[in-house]
Amino acid sequence: MQKVRLIGCYGIFEDMVLEVEKEITIGRNAGVCQLVYPETARGISGTHCKIENTDSGVFLTDLHSTNGTFLADGTKLAPDRPLPLLDGQGFYLGSRENAFDVMIGE
Repeated sequence: MQKVRLIGCYGIFEDMVLEVEKEITIGRNAGVCQLVYPETARGISGTHCKIENTDSGVFLTDLHSTNGTFLADGTKLAPDRPLPLLDGQGFYLGSRENAFDVMIGE
């Protein structure tokens, strides 16, 4: 596996950097998610999406979120269909106020 960092661009996680060793689930459910939004966060589901760092690449998967997971260009992800991410690619949860970039490699 390669070195993968999740970088918060906007919202409550702005400027936060988090290493993705194997998998990170993002959402409001603290019992399941490793990156947890507050219960009051608008547009974020209990288990919204996950990022997986595998030997085959880095993948983003929407977990049947109510308000969707989107690439930075506005493309909406289909639920349960892992989408490969490239170095520097961005995505957001529900609205652009909850945006992240993915850095892959050194």
